[in-house]
Amino acid sequence: MGRGNIAAGPSNLVAAPVKEHPGCYGCGQANSIGLRLHMKQHGDRLKATFTPQKDHEGWPGIVHGGVIASLLYELMENLAYHQGAVTMMRSMKTRYRAPASVGHELSAESWQESRDGRQIAVRGELRSTDGKVVADGAATLVVLSQEQLARHGLG
Repeated sequence: MGRGNIAAGPSNLVAAPVKEHPGCYGCGQANSIGLRLHMKQHGDRLKATFTPQKDHEGWPGIVHGGVIASLLYELMENLAYHQGAVTMMRSMKTRYRAPASVGHELSAESWQESRDGRQIAVRGELRSTDGKVVADGAATLVVLSQEQLARHGLG
């Protein structure tokens, strides 16, 4: 186990190039109701910014918790894709630490904590423009085998 590049795992695991899916809820630019995130790799971290709109509201002026969880999900899951591995999320834990305001930009980032064979532990964090952590999360990703890729139409 250790930190580093996700794709650098056992040689029998699949390392695949990132394939864009325009309809993806998180990053698909053709999804009219999606988040349309633009994620970029910065060293061993994946980063993005997002400005929630009125449509993302729960309580008046406050971003809905499901949108916050979706942002964390996307950044943690996509870390693997941006490093060349195809994964699916096995589990995710989200901790809400402060309300996020509609109309105010959020910065999101994710990073790998550890890897054990096909399982990858990742973490993510959302911050407001003043640097306050509004939510953080942890997830377990599983690297897909060639057989799984074929079965799900991803290979």
